[in-house]
Amino acid sequence: MENIIGVIGGVGPYAGLDFVHKIFTNTKAAKDQEHLNCILVSCPSIIPDRTNFLLTGEGENPAYGMLESARRLYLAGASYAAVACNTAHAGKIFSLFSKMAKDELPNLKIVNMLETCAAYSKNTRRLGLLATKGTHNSRVYHEYFSANDNFELLEPDTQGQESVHQAIYNENYGIKAHSHDIKSEARDRLNREILKLIERGAEAVILGCTELPLAVQPQSCTIPVIDPGLLTARRLIELAAPEKLLDF
Repeated sequence: MENIIGVIGGVGPYAGLDFVHKIFTNTKAAKDQEHLNCILVSCPSIIPDRTNFLLTGEGENPAYGMLESARRLYLAGASYAAVACNTAHAGKIFSLFSKMAKDELPNLKIVNMLETCAAYSKNTRRLGLLATKGTHNSRVYHEYFSANDNFELLEPDTQGQESVHQAIYNENYGIKAHSHDIKSEARDRLNREILKLIERGAEAVILGCTELPLAVQPQSCTIPVIDPGLLTARRLIELAAPEKLLDF
């Protein structure tokens, strides 16, 4: 059997589905049997909210639920896997998860979404970032991009970060609550913050939350939109079956 790709989903659930969709749409295949073997484990009940954990420090570290999902992938035969959540890559979560996975699941290669994004974006000097408050507060993107001396990360101000956070989490119009039917309020909030980043000189904008690609339409932006989930999906294909990777 060909290498199996695993996706740790449920963080959020629709983002996991979108991640698998990106694997399918970036694979050379003319019929069912030419697609790659792929397993999505979506167990949101065992992975606490990453942003809340980072902001409050309360409750169980989401790394443990992520590890349990990785175990299920490992037992199903997955060779490569990724976590379909940007915030989960904050050091307080991902470092523990990586260590436990390396110790317990030695034959499962975990692809780091932010490392993949940093490698792709290394030649862009001024990058805008939209993300959850947990991602901003943990400064995880600063950590992964720090090797580039000429790099400047542009983030929304406090009010802008709150607006993006509401576009993701608000129960009345946020993406998490309405992933199947994105509300205009969420789109408008995100578009306003992208425009502000462009006005400040951003050369590209990173969608630093896997829910954001569900709402942001790249064709409506005047600068490139970088989707770490898309880059990671392509990296998984490249590892599992490089001959099947479609041109970017």
